[in-house]
Amino acid sequence: MTTELNRRDFLKGSAATGVGMTLWFTLGDGVGRAASASAFDPDASMTITPDGLVTVHITKSEMGQGVGTALAQILAEELEADWKDIRVDYPTSDPKYGLMLTGGSWSVNWTFDTLSRAGAAARLALVDAAAQYWKVPAEECVAARSMVRHLPTGRSISYGEIVAKAPITRKFSEDDLKKLVLKKPSEYRVVGQWIQRLDIPEKTNGRAKFGIDSFVPGMVYAKTAYPPTREGGKHTAVDDTAAKKVKGWLKTIVNDQLVAVVATSYESAVKARDALKITWAPGPNAGVSSESIFRDFAAKAKDGAGAIEWHKGGDGAAAFAQAARVHQASYTTDYVAHMQMEPMNCVARFEGGVYDLYTGSQFQTLAMGTLAAVLKTDQKNIRIHQHYLGGGFGRRLDPDIILEAAIIAREAGRPIKLIRSREEDLRRDFYRSATLQTLRGGLDASGKVAAWDNVIVATHPGNRWGPDFVDKQGLDQFALNGADHVYSIANQSVRAIRMETGISVGYVRAVAPNYTFFAVESFVDELADLTKTDPLAFRLSMLGDAPRLANVLRLAAERAGWGTPLPPNVGRGLACVSAQEKKSPTWTASVVQARVDPATGQVRVEKIICAVDCGIVVNPDGVRSQVEGSLLFGLSNALKERGTVANGALVQSNFHDYQVLRMNDVPDVVEVHVVPSTEYPTGVGEPGATTIAPALANAIFAATGARVRGVPLIAERVLQAIKDKA
Repeated sequence: MTTELNRRDFLKGSAATGVGMTLWFTLGDGVGRAASASAFDPDASMTITPDGLVTVHITKSEMGQGVGTALAQILAEELEADWKDIRVDYPTSDPKYGLMLTGGSWSVNWTFDTLSRAGAAARLALVDAAAQYWKVPAEECVAARSMVRHLPTGRSISYGEIVAKAPITRKFSEDDLKKLVLKKPSEYRVVGQWIQRLDIPEKTNGRAKFGIDSFVPGMVYAKTAYPPTREGGKHTAVDDTAAKKVKGWLKTIVNDQLVAVVATSYESAVKARDALKITWAPGPNAGVSSESIFRDFAAKAKDGAGAIEWHKGGDGAAAFAQAARVHQASYTTDYVAHMQMEPMNCVARFEGGVYDLYTGSQFQTLAMGTLAAVLKTDQKNIRIHQHYLGGGFGRRLDPDIILEAAIIAREAGRPIKLIRSREEDLRRDFYRSATLQTLRGGLDASGKVAAWDNVIVATHPGNRWGPDFVDKQGLDQFALNGADHVYSIANQSVRAIRMETGISVGYVRAVAPNYTFFAVESFVDELADLTKTDPLAFRLSMLGDAPRLANVLRLAAERAGWGTPLPPNVGRGLACVSAQEKKSPTWTASVVQARVDPATGQVRVEKIICAVDCGIVVNPDGVRSQVEGSLLFGLSNALKERGTVANGALVQSNFHDYQVLRMNDVPDVVEVHVVPSTEYPTGVGEPGATTIAPALANAIFAATGARVRGVPLIAERVLQAIKDKA
């Protein structure tokens, strides 16, 4: 599937600039503006209207994380806008917004500098316009709280009045923007404040509009019939005789891409779809099961066939040959689903050759490229009308529901609404890959880690998206991140074995680090135990090149009472991570305290203590909320969530058999300690999640002496590990 987004170019650009969306800044047109009809649109990030309102255009998805408020704070800071004048919107897709992508904890990290410079440039343009209006030097004017004031005379004019009355003619080139002097963190007035999220009022009074709340005139409902296998199934015959008899049935759609029905109501669409008699060719994956997948993983890991060296430092072979002791362990993770609360949905209308899609997307740029390629139309004919997302966690990066809805609307000849049931949502998900990771560590005579080798067997989501999303070796780096840890080990390598299993995979919150750090941080604990070294001290001895990570590790350990006595069957475990990015990491460490019932293997997490260094904090409440949420998301993954496969499809179908964390599972204590910092801001939506599985596994070991190497850490696995130890 081809898109117009080149992954390598976008990664190269983001790495160089720290920015993930393209904003160009040409201020004004040099022409006077009519007082009542003007709006100041200095760039794609904002609009200021004569009433003084500043609308910040949020090109990131709002899915509960509060990103709209944070990005508005960044722009308002340099704009010197009064917060009461700030509004946000989530605009319809358009090339002028550049890359529209929300994921990887990148939103603030990629936009902080760009939005700051946009706000500063707009402020200077408004000051210049006010000075010209008064016929005074701009150097005599200052801006504050949405006003420009002339210092010698005390005259003032609001931003709204400037837009209404004064020509705004100052322009900024890209070079001009780069030269702007921005505020120092000590001068911030809006950034760093505990400001209430802008989306809370309408989400509490019911006015918030999610994708599932969308309706358009003349709309009907559609349901798709899906093959019994997750990949490779195909319909060979469709009989809709019975479906036509269902009250409300309007049309049956059968083409190479799908089978669907259209009806006057959702209930009628379900009944008509269920009445279809479809002959399916299940395809080559009908016999795939969890057992066969992990059997194949183990065989590949053992013989090393197809392994590609993804990361290397030093001479591992020589170091292992000279090692005083070599330790090896293998770790597995099961499939994990997204389980967002709002099921996948889309309203689609096709009129005059133009597709209007009403939904919540995390990756509008990918969706537009995919739809244009499949529908054989130009991207200018595709408009994605963005709504709030009732949870995303990476699920809404994929445009599958949008594409289905567009095809059905085109074939139906009228607007349709497509909603997946919870069962359909789970069975048609793009899961976090199952993995097998085999690690070897070589210790020298002093107990120092001299060599490290990691073989990671997994399916890579980027390969499904196409060549633009993998490197020249055919590897998706986002399926491997975290395996290349930051511990100071001179000789280390990571080898990747990519395997297709017949089960579709995607990016789930925290992506690869949610499984790679489980293996890395569990293995570090095992090496510490072999050398009879305290796990905290063992880690700190290898973090000389990562002082900020060492700092949060010490902080979390101190606040958790590391080393103080605990009751029997209670243990503490810790983990520290650099999270998704090596160049702009969010340094995170967690200590988990857990109680284990040795008779049943049941685990109860009592405390989670987390410390995080994410650079400049834009909204403290947002940061704490996001970290708390990621910790509990990680706990759900670590304790509960297990997707198993039989007959080429996921066995689980809903919350009754796919378990997630419930309120009664939440620890009594969850503490988040944020390190004050003036460093460039990074992301907080994902890092906490990556610390929990290893910290919990290490806590279980501390409580029982039994090592569990498979996630989720369900009671059966814990009990088996206890029995194996005995």
